[in-house]
Amino acid sequence: MPELKRQDIQQINNTASHLAGLTQTLFEYHEKLDHFQLKTLCALVYDLSSQIHSWTEREEEIVLKLEEERRNG
Repeated sequence: MPELKRQDIQQINNTASHLAGLTQTLFEYHEKLDHFQLKTLCALVYDLSSQIHSWTEREEEIVLKLEEERRNG
């Protein structure tokens, strides 16, 4: 069985920072953006939020398995 290790949080922090920047851009400029620009930014927001969600799901699995291993000795 492979050794379980917690994931590096730095990459997900960068992703969250990009997501925050994109959402701020959407909030500030949504009325000035054309349909294509708005659709593109929304797609990027969706992709980044999906990456964050996947990371948290994997991290939760790792933590639960590590806790179970600790309980079982």
